[in-house]
Amino acid sequence: MNADSQRPAKGTFLVIDDEPDILDAIERLFRKDYDVLTARSVEAAQEIVERYDVEVVMTDQRMPKMSGIEFLAELRKSHPHIVRVLFTGYSNISDVIDAINDGHVYRYISKPWKPVELRLFVAQAFEYHRTQQERRQLLKQLQSANEKLERQNKMLSSANEELKLVDRVKNVFMEVVSHELNTPIAIVFGYTFLLRKELGEDLSSVAAKALAGIDSSAIRLKNISNRIFKMLEEDGAGMALDLEWIDVEKFVESLRDQIDPFLEKRNQTLQVDIDSEAQRILADEDKLNDMCLNLLMNAIKFSYDDQAITLDITKDDDDLVSICVRDCGVGIADEDVSQIFDVFFSTFNSGHHSSGRFEFNKRGIGLGLAVAKRFAEMHGGQIEVDSQEGQGSHFTIKLPIRPEQPGVSAIAQRSSPQHVTH
Repeated sequence: MNADSQRPAKGTFLVIDDEPDILDAIERLFRKDYDVLTARSVEAAQEIVERYDVEVVMTDQRMPKMSGIEFLAELRKSHPHIVRVLFTGYSNISDVIDAINDGHVYRYISKPWKPVELRLFVAQAFEYHRTQQERRQLLKQLQSANEKLERQNKMLSSANEELKLVDRVKNVFMEVVSHELNTPIAIVFGYTFLLRKELGEDLSSVAAKALAGIDSSAIRLKNISNRIFKMLEEDGAGMALDLEWIDVEKFVESLRDQIDPFLEKRNQTLQVDIDSEAQRILADEDKLNDMCLNLLMNAIKFSYDDQAITLDITKDDDDLVSICVRDCGVGIADEDVSQIFDVFFSTFNSGHHSSGRFEFNKRGIGLGLAVAKRFAEMHGGQIEVDSQEGQGSHFTIKLPIRPEQPGVSAIAQRSSPQHVTH
């Protein structure tokens, strides 16, 4: 590539005058700086404008058939982006001023002119063309950006409306289901109680087993209903914390009592390690129990038979208690790990769904972790997860030993917000 090809393209300059000497002089003056085109009549100039990308037109006022001002007025209509310049030695100055005020003419120069003045004059006209062209391009880009933003806003507004509708449907569904479940559950418990009372000693082993199965299924439904109600209470006044100082060792023993039957069914063990500095914590015991029980039951379900599950409770340097539940089970797939705290998310494999509380690798309806996350945030804490598919999961609840403002994240005030890692 030679030096000439690297130079920017010259601007195209059209000069109109019926005197050949004037045209020749101007062409020689500007040929190094611009592509100079000349015309001795308005008709010839019109043809040139249609054929070439002209940027600046300079015409004499006194032309045959049509004056320079009249030609430039027509040119403004057909090619408004061309910069229009007038030169004259005879015209009435008031006509020129009117032409400039009406926008037909950018500027005018009087004959005779000095070459230095004319060169500066024409350079300013080309600079004006360049700035106007940049302005038009910027306006076009701005218009395009505004149109794109408007489309995105419409899409966002539509998506928000859909989310609101989905949220309303979800809440209505949860409320209806939870209320509708409680009535038949109460009836089932009532009938099983009456049957046991009526049959008394005549209750056969088969009937006793059947009634036990009915009770077990009813309890499962009751637990699901309770979890739904907990999610419904999330935005209500009923979600206030009932804070009290909790003895951590006694709390852990209560947890063990609740999960022991399921550990025995799977022949699993729970290993507990409590930091000597984490003996007491100010929390809502019921909600803390729900959080820990959800994590422990998940660890039981997603661990293999005969495996050990660990529960570690430690105090961090910044007055936080970390409650860690670790298993060596099936782990969580990468595509699922970021969604496990979402309401109703229970992985995409519905073949593993079950309302049972101990079966290996069985999923519930996707409320347990969502409830646990909400309860942790109410305490000013958070839940983190580190999991690899096939190698197990590590869930950590981080809570302030003394919540500063229940419902406001104390951890977020110290560091980063709740996050998910894998």
